[in-house]
Amino acid sequence: MSNQEGTCLPTTTWYLFDEEDQPLGQIYRPGFPDDGLEFEGGQRFESGEVVSFSELRATCSMRRFRVIVRVLS
Repeated sequence: MSNQEGTCLPTTTWYLFDEEDQPLGQIYRPGFPDDGLEFEGGQRFESGEVVSFSELRATCSMRRFRVIVRVLS
């Protein structure tokens, strides 16, 4: 059996939106979003901060989240 905590594969998809509800793309992450979390790697920005999030229905092996982001740079 494999240890899911030790995997380097992404296990979540984050659908990113700015605070005005404009889409900013999606990213794949091994972890879950959390309010106030700062992250890098967006498609249309360098770094952002999670303002809020909600979980969407999971598909196959991926959990999906709608994430509202404050763009930092």
